Amino acid sequence: MLSACSSSPPVTQNPAPAPTGIRPGDVVKVEVWREADYTRDYLVDTRGVINLPQLGLLRVAGRTPEWLSDTITAGYRKVLANPTITVTVTMRVTVSGEVGRPGLLTVDPTTTVGELLALAGGPTPLGNRNKIQLVRNGRVIVTSLDAGTVLQRSPVQSGDQLFVPRRGWMARNGQYFINGAISVASAVTVALLVRR
Repeated sequence: MLSACSSSPPVTQNPAPAPTGIRPGDVVKVEVWREADYTRDYLVDTRGVINLPQLGLLRVAGRTPEWLSDTITAGYRKVLANPTITVTVTMRVTVSGEVGRPGLLTVDPTTTVGELLALAGGPTPLGNRNKIQLVRNGRVIVTSLDAGTVLQRSPVQSGDQLFVPRRGWMARNGQYFINGAISVASAVTVALLVRR
């Protein structure tokens, strides 16, 4: 569970700007038309490298999917006749806490944090939408995910961890106290009226 303490990363209200290009932890799907042996998913390792058949190690960190597609196409032209290459980059992110389906998700780079929360089933009735925590690049960002917030519209990054905490005890049970207080006040009022 994420919590703020003296050794915790700084808590901010605005997310860090999204870095451009492919990052370690991303999954690169390379599809080579009519070439099943060359079509597969590659996890970008911590060095920012993938290992492709016939081409070997290729440093992809910081590069765009278009650059990667062009590079692989040029490389495979040496061993394949007229290759048609499609490159799709997906990112691994974690959603935990009070959500419908917590776990590790692989998402498209156009996915926003709000969409990521929806993919995880959204907050449960016990979830606190006003204290969503996003761990990104060692920083904890705490914010609300109401419609229109900056974080909701921000694109996810590979390695993001989204945590929906449980609402506080009073927030979950306050209605019972209010109803109980109203019932007690009503009973006292009725008792006072009966005495008159």
